[in-house]
Amino acid sequence: MSLTRSIIAVAALAVAPSALAEEVHADIWVSARDGALFTAGWDHASGQVINASQRVFEGELGIDPDFPFSGDEPGIGSNLLGITITMNVLQGLGVWNGDGFDASSAFLTASYGGQSGSTNAGGSFSFLVSNGLDLHPEYTLAGASGDPVNGIYLASFTFSAAGYQSSEVLYTVLNLGESEASHEAAVEWAEANLVPAPGALALLGAAGLLRRRRA
Repeated sequence: MSLTRSIIAVAALAVAPSALAEEVHADIWVSARDGALFTAGWDHASGQVINASQRVFEGELGIDPDFPFSGDEPGIGSNLLGITITMNVLQGLGVWNGDGFDASSAFLTASYGGQSGSTNAGGSFSFLVSNGLDLHPEYTLAGASGDPVNGIYLASFTFSAAGYQSSEVLYTVLNLGESEASHEAAVEWAEANLVPAPGALALLGAAGLLRRRRA
């Protein structure tokens, strides 16, 4: 087997545990390592971290008929007791086209405790981590003019806290009225194209396949 094929095979094995973990719904777990915040996949029912490097999460909008364009997943948990964490909403919302995401004229607002941020204006909300935290923000989709159309939408966020380096960008893939198969396809695309597979960059670097920028 060639070196390149060996690397691809090992990288695929590195991804396999994540794929298995995503069979369980994952909320966002915020923790810290080496002075920086990071996210993981968390099963709030069991209290267990199920994917130690997860950065793509999913949720459904409009499950409650009284709130046809809103949802409260993914939720958020953390073990950083006594720390105030801020969830920053990054500008720009994508909509699934079957083979990737296009820019959307709709916008998403994430809110909690009277604070909010949106994908058209940015902004944030903060919360204090207490024992047993299981926070569920409200995610609400709005059209540029009138109600939003059904689709699968991609929003991006970071977490920050005083004394810590901010987290890498995490992504939520939110489904409004589309099939679960389409939703999962969009999630898989985001995982494959927006977030490097754990260990893949290190493997490529060790094999000398990453280009180095000249000084």
